[in-house]
Amino acid sequence: MSATSLEAAPDQSTPPPAHSRGRWVWAKVPVSPARSWTYRVIAIVLVLVGAGIYLGASVHVPDLFGAIFAQTFTTAPNIEELVVLATPFFLTALAVLIPLRVGLWNIGGEGQFFAGAWLATGLAFWLPHLAGPVMIIGMLLAGAIGGAIWVTIPMLAKVFLNVNEIISTLMLNLVIVLWVAYWLTGSWHYQASTGGTLESRLLPAQSHLPLVHLEGGLDSGLLIAVGITAVVGVTLRYSAFGYRSLVVGAGRPVAKFTGVRTRRILVTSFLLAGALAGVAGVLQLAGNSYQLTPGLSNNTGYLGIAVAILAGNSILGLGVMSCLLAAIMLIGQTVQIYGVSSEAVFIVIGLLLLFNAIGEALSQYQLIRRPRDAPLEPADINVEAPFDLLDVETQLEISPELADDAAFNRGADL
Repeated sequence: MSATSLEAAPDQSTPPPAHSRGRWVWAKVPVSPARSWTYRVIAIVLVLVGAGIYLGASVHVPDLFGAIFAQTFTTAPNIEELVVLATPFFLTALAVLIPLRVGLWNIGGEGQFFAGAWLATGLAFWLPHLAGPVMIIGMLLAGAIGGAIWVTIPMLAKVFLNVNEIISTLMLNLVIVLWVAYWLTGSWHYQASTGGTLESRLLPAQSHLPLVHLEGGLDSGLLIAVGITAVVGVTLRYSAFGYRSLVVGAGRPVAKFTGVRTRRILVTSFLLAGALAGVAGVLQLAGNSYQLTPGLSNNTGYLGIAVAILAGNSILGLGVMSCLLAAIMLIGQTVQIYGVSSEAVFIVIGLLLLFNAIGEALSQYQLIRRPRDAPLEPADINVEAPFDLLDVETQLEISPELADDAAFNRGADL
């Protein structure tokens, strides 16, 4: 090769001009659980740090945060209070998460909570001589039935008439409170109550949940709630129902292609959600209150919505977020002695939901560099690619054993 040709050869180590290196594109990318949780944790930390800065600037007390921690988390009674607050969140959050998997919103957890507690109270009063274990099991079953019954009307309206489930479940929350008040002014009224307080007679002693002794005694409601949550989590992850609910949540075309009967899954999801919220009402009734009152729920059903949203589609995350919201509420009670309004708790929870939504949206996008002459892709112009009906197993991340089940074949009669 001549010296002239060597001189004419381009220098491969020289970078291309800046204008030809490509362009930065805000593109939509696949969202992994790790990426989603990273953004979620960042959002939570930002809100909590911001709340701490505001609290430190507005309350002038030496060693404020040390005092709050000591008064909130270092004594057995406070730990018991934390557990009492967190226990119903496990189940009311599940009552939201399960319908969310099929693309529906259950805003009626508060009403289903009261419906389960009401029917369980009726059982305790109508059969007061039942033995303790039989009474408790019967009340739990009654609570599940009561919650399922209360969600039946909005469920049927949605499945067969396409009535908006958000409105119907929300409105029934108001109805059940009045229904409970009606019974508390009648034969269930506690004669010793003062000041016109609406409350029922005390439940029979054998209906109280047994205690797990810490110091003062901790009711076993948390163990029941965690056990139910674990069973539901395993069912949703590994069972045929869990697979079908994800298929229905992916869209009607996907459900039709795989042969899943949409109505059956929607009905099952609604009834299971109502039953879980009803059991939460029983745990609060038999483990903490021991009598039915309109104040039995401290916005438990509505806060369950917040827990489910913050947890995403994770059962483990649901447990973590239940404890987090219970801790925030307990801290809110503590800081009231320093003149902080009780409404600050709901401000923090609202900001958590807002920042979580922003983080969830941001986790779906990433700045990437594309060659300047490369054509635009659907993600670059914010258009989602269609769901691949032939790749359901990959899209839904379901085990091959379930994907091969003959029950999921096209046209299967489920």
